Amino acid sequence: MKYDLVITGAHVIDPASGTDRVAAVAVKDGLFAAVGDAIDPAEAERVVDASGKYLSPGWFDMHVHVYSNLAFSDPDTIGVLHGVTTMIDAGGSGVWTYQDYREYWEGQCKTEVYSFIHDNPVGILTGTREDLGNRAHTNKDVPPEEFRDIVEANRDRILAIKSGVHTYNGFGRVKDAWVIADMANLPRYLHVGDIRRPHGERFTREAMDTLRAGDCFTHVYTGNWGGMLDDDGKVLPEVRAALKRGVASDVGFGGLNFSFEAYDALMAQGIVADVISSDLQGVNVTGPCHSLAHVMSLFLNNGYALNDVIQRVTINPAKLRGLDGRIGSLRVGLPARVTVFDVEAGDYTFRDTKGLSRQGGSMIVPRWCLMDGEIIESDDAPGLEQGNWSFMPRLDDAVLLAPGVLDQEQTEFAHLLATGVQGADWDNGLAVQVAYKQTLKEAGIDHRKAANTVYDLLLESRFSTPPGWLMSAMQRESVLHRLQSA
Repeated sequence: MKYDLVITGAHVIDPASGTDRVAAVAVKDGLFAAVGDAIDPAEAERVVDASGKYLSPGWFDMHVHVYSNLAFSDPDTIGVLHGVTTMIDAGGSGVWTYQDYREYWEGQCKTEVYSFIHDNPVGILTGTREDLGNRAHTNKDVPPEEFRDIVEANRDRILAIKSGVHTYNGFGRVKDAWVIADMANLPRYLHVGDIRRPHGERFTREAMDTLRAGDCFTHVYTGNWGGMLDDDGKVLPEVRAALKRGVASDVGFGGLNFSFEAYDALMAQGIVADVISSDLQGVNVTGPCHSLAHVMSLFLNNGYALNDVIQRVTINPAKLRGLDGRIGSLRVGLPARVTVFDVEAGDYTFRDTKGLSRQGGSMIVPRWCLMDGEIIESDDAPGLEQGNWSFMPRLDDAVLLAPGVLDQEQTEFAHLLATGVQGADWDNGLAVQVAYKQTLKEAGIDHRKAANTVYDLLLESRFSTPPGWLMSAMQRESVLHRLQSA
């Protein structure tokens, strides 16, 4: 047969090629083979009728969280099950934790996941101990060469260095981050808007001046302190200058970073985002963010045409991140990844992150995606299960007595780990992580299997977060008891 698969009947939207009409899409050997009207379905091994639906290149969510306790127990629940074939973990890991993160998820999920590495060497972690806060470490704790080495070893997956405009960190933190970016030969990805302090020294203007063509700032429509607007509601001149010289803007909706008031003011002044991303985290998947499709729908109901929305989740982020030779369009020869979706009419509520809501008449609903030759049906339910999004310490010891939770190798590792971490400084997550990694090396156990030992003993659901920092965030005696009693 000439084709392995032909999808017929769909209204194809491919902004990269200007296609916006009903057409057929043919696939051969996992690659796009043809798009158009002259494709004969009789020449295909398999034909899928998508009549009445839309088809676009596979959606690319450029800002999510799939590592650390902001994330999810299964990345696919916000990836291919939401119509998203490619996504980027935006800063969940840092130089001390990226390798653990990659080794844990490599080959374990169907969604293709890239990363922006955080300038905080531990990445993004939250918790009650100071060691888990964003102020626990700075990029000065690690020579820039170490960041460079991690990037060189993982350049196929690490696409940018992330830093942020946070009053408590100061402007020096951002400048130091860009030293790392330059040494690693990576673009800069800047969080704007201070989510912790409503007042304080703002350095958004100075930070915007550090960005260059090919860099990107996220949370463009934030209503937080230090956003894109001055006290009179006018766009900062530094923002306009950055956009003019080729800096890109990203929505990064999140749970704290989108305001209808800011959106209206910025749109009225001509600030239109280049990329639409969700910033999905465990804390916002039940609302107000919900999914990339939900965020796309918000924009569809507030001034964007459907083609413009699709452009901002396909070719725009693909080009920005240098992935347009792989994803972002239906170009013949590229890996065959598509998202098939409906636009349903109804009465829908869209909430921002400041308590305001608006009604809309259209909702983009993913139905299935084609990912590496596999058709994957969309399903919101797994993502909404509490165990997938709620980072919960295990409060009882029942798991220690449950048969089959750990195998013999894991049990032996747990006992060895109890000895290995016992003498570590429990107020220093790095010290506990180093002890964990040394025990891992001594035991010769698979990295993922070892991490799951810790997760299953300490958490209600598995979350891929650095095991050393996880242990150090919990009571020492309780952790040691769990390990010793496994």
